[in-house]
Parts: sequence; structure tokens; C-alpha cells
Amino acid sequence: MYRPLWGAERLSDKPPSSCLQTHPVNGPGLIRKAANFGKAVVKHVADGGKHVIDEVYLARLSVCANCPSLDPERMRCLEKPCGCRLKVKARWRSESCPRGNWPRVE
Repeated sequence: MYRPLWGAERLSDKPPSSCLQTHPVNGPGLIRKAANFGKAVVKHVADGGKHVIDEVYLARLSVCANCPSLDPERMRCLEKPCGCRLKVKARWRSESCPRGNWPRVE
């Protein structure tokens, strides 16, 4: 009775397709992300909490959209020195891309 339910698929070495991820999760761990974000907050506060203009913000997100280090489902950077949520980090004037790909802001 249970054999048809747990047949050859159950004995397979492959995980079910629902368990497969669409992107590699090799970004920084939780503690590293917290430390990186803490540093970003300190720089943002030291910069007076200033934001970039909308054109620069959109240009930054456009660069990230084509980057292999982007986790598109969570809009996070998977680079070890980052791991931040890009919708937040891209808005802050004090921040930069860990790969050096964002346009320079004066």
C-alpha cells in the first residue's frame, strides 16, 4: 500500500524539485550581515542621514539588476563585505558598491 506512494522517487538521491533553489546562497552569514549593516548605519548617520537623488538611486539599482552577486528574490547583495538590502543601501549617499560598480556621488 505504501510502496506506490514512496516508490523510486523516494529512493532517489536527488532532492525534490521543490527543494531546489533558483540562486546560490553564498552571501555573508547573519552575524556578518548585521556587522556590515551596523557599519553602514554609522556611516549614514555620520553623513547626516543624507540620501541620493532619485536618478542616482535608480542608476544604482539598475547596476545591481545586472550583477551576478544579486539575490533577486530578496534584493540583497551576496558579496561578503555587504549582504545588505539594496533598496535601503542604494538610497544612502554614504554607501558604495562593494564591487565598485555604482556611479560616484560627490
